[in-house]
Amino acid sequence: MFRRLHIAVLAACCLLAAPALSAAAHAPALHARAATVSPAAPLPTIKSVKPLRLQIGQLLTIVGRHFIPGRGRDTVVFLRDGAPAVFLKAQSATHTRMTVLLTSKLGRYLIGRNNGQKGPTRFRLRVLAHRFGAHFTPLRLSPLVLPAAPTQNGGSGGGGGGGGSSTPTCTAASAAATPTADADGDGIINSVELQIHTDPCLADTDGDGIPDGYEYESALDYNSRALPYPGKRPYPNPLDPSDANTDYDGDGLTMADEHAAWVKYGNSTFPLNYSDGTQTSGGPVQVTPATRWEDMNGDGFLTDDEKDVDGDGLTNWDEAHGRMTPEWWRAVYRDEKPFTLSYERTDWLDPDTDGDGLPDGADDVDHDGYSNASELDRTGTGTWVQPFNPCLPDPQSLTCPEHPPIDNPYPPFAQPGGWIPGERIPLVWPR
Repeated sequence: MFRRLHIAVLAACCLLAAPALSAAAHAPALHARAATVSPAAPLPTIKSVKPLRLQIGQLLTIVGRHFIPGRGRDTVVFLRDGAPAVFLKAQSATHTRMTVLLTSKLGRYLIGRNNGQKGPTRFRLRVLAHRFGAHFTPLRLSPLVLPAAPTQNGGSGGGGGGGGSSTPTCTAASAAATPTADADGDGIINSVELQIHTDPCLADTDGDGIPDGYEYESALDYNSRALPYPGKRPYPNPLDPSDANTDYDGDGLTMADEHAAWVKYGNSTFPLNYSDGTQTSGGPVQVTPATRWEDMNGDGFLTDDEKDVDGDGLTNWDEAHGRMTPEWWRAVYRDEKPFTLSYERTDWLDPDTDGDGLPDGADDVDHDGYSNASELDRTGTGTWVQPFNPCLPDPQSLTCPEHPPIDNPYPPFAQPGGWIPGERIPLVWPR
């Protein structure tokens, strides 16, 4: 983040000169301007932002202090997580108020949704005047920006998978006049949205990429379907823009993970086939002989993390955050140096990540002759080793290097006592 901010500051400074000038021509102009700015110049601050929800192409008004009066003399920096900062010049400004037009330049950085469209995105703001403002705005002062030309979702179906577009003809008054309709198609009828203070005209009120209906249903599941909606507690909440990556039900899958599974394998319909309000979405699933390998805790039932939504022979949690990720093995075996090659992880929502015709469980990420599923198997028939080291479990595999690097003694060559050529290593791993 700090590196990105330093880059952003440099980019902002470059914008102070005319766009047509070359980088070389910027230098004297910037030097001359810097010489006129006192180090004691006050920092610009933001006190209020209106409106807090607007579309690309509309004007944003910022009230604060220590702005530079005039047109194009102040710069507003827009920042969201996972994207570069965007710099827009103020249309007009006084010492305490400025307006900035949200152009298509900002629109390019709206968050993409599952349907390929851009959706509502919350941006934090910072002003560059004589000096850079000290901080980006908190969430309460950060506007939710919508696409320039939203289209009507239509219908009262299953929530649209997080499209989040507003309905042009919808208003709070029109929603109140049709209480049993679902104006934004998020799966919650208008009267309920008005009751719980979500926007009946916007499928994703808080702009976190999860539609209101999904968060509402997950919250009900989290509270054993208790009503009224428990909006005052930290449950899955369509009014909280920061909770998409939270794992409320403790099954190892975040709300964004389970929402993605619901969209792809539940067709965005209700009831939820993957809910972040319960570890057993759709009810308990009993283990069968064919699914015994999925039962990681051996309790005879499969929770959402133990299921295999894409049917590739690997559990959801293993592929999303567990043993099919290099990060998990590095965290568990902190003294074990990683293998010299970096192998691609599998996609938990794609049964054949590399497209070779083999499902991911039967495939072999490190090409050592042992399938991914067999390397993860801890039922006694597998090897229970990481799938990202071709020297495990067999240092004589076809892809284990003949001459391991001296400065990286990855297992099994780093085992106490060394390795006896021609023998498999009896490995003892935590179970």
